[in-house]
Amino acid sequence: MHTNGNSAAPATNGNANTFTVSNPWRDRILRGEICSVMSCKFFVSNEVAMMVKMAGIDGMFIDMEHSVLTIRDVSQLILACNYVGVSPIVRIPSKSHWQLSRILDAGAAAVVIPHVESVDQVRQIVKDSKYAPLGIRGCAGNQPILNFQSVPTLVQNDLLNRETMVIPMIETPGAVELADEFFAVEGVDGILVGSNDLCTDLGIPGQYDNPLYLESVEKVIAAGVKAGKPIGIGGIGGRLDLLERFFSLGATWSLSGGDGSILQAGMNKLGKSYAEIDARVQSARNGKAAQ
Repeated sequence: MHTNGNSAAPATNGNANTFTVSNPWRDRILRGEICSVMSCKFFVSNEVAMMVKMAGIDGMFIDMEHSVLTIRDVSQLILACNYVGVSPIVRIPSKSHWQLSRILDAGAAAVVIPHVESVDQVRQIVKDSKYAPLGIRGCAGNQPILNFQSVPTLVQNDLLNRETMVIPMIETPGAVELADEFFAVEGVDGILVGSNDLCTDLGIPGQYDNPLYLESVEKVIAAGVKAGKPIGIGGIGGRLDLLERFFSLGATWSLSGGDGSILQAGMNKLGKSYAEIDARVQSARNGKAAQ
């Protein structure tokens, strides 16, 4: 485990006006360490956050794009993550300024924005997500990510501009070509590659070994390494061979497993085991009956 709970606390340097944000996933990827991230879109009970923590996973990817989760569902799971010491990373379903600001006000350690296609869109995302002077995000006190502490506005805004992350997604060939420019925008804290949409737009859906896909991801990673900003890989959690290849090139995190797929795999294994037991028991019974 890399942190205790307590998402924010005064620093221990004797200055009561100095605050820090506990964001273990961010800390690790900025050190170049490899991080797994658990995706959630079905199970949002607060217990999930502690399960993720006890599994040694530093981040939870709460997916609002491909789910029916409400902002209330997400806000409660964000609180649970922050209290147990797991970084809540939220993918919102659009680039709307009110979705960006509300998720950040709910306490997200990072906000991920899908389907980003242009440098102008990236600049607008940063403008809506960051406080002045980087952006125009509206100020609000009693921030959940700061444990609802009373923090001076100037201190809060500077701290959250630095330590909460804005992460556009690259999911199309056109966006791949703009990777250097995306990373160069001040206020962009990293990039997530959306492998499935990227492959689909390349005309090779599901073909993760295709050179077109591999070269595209490697181009994004090279741009991130050059900019000194972290790169995540989505959509290929089951391909540890490719993930290790991308990690060796400079990526640091991935969408490593989803709540639904993990539960389904466990249920499938259980069902198969009992079917095999039943077959053996029935065979033994039939053998005895024939004697």
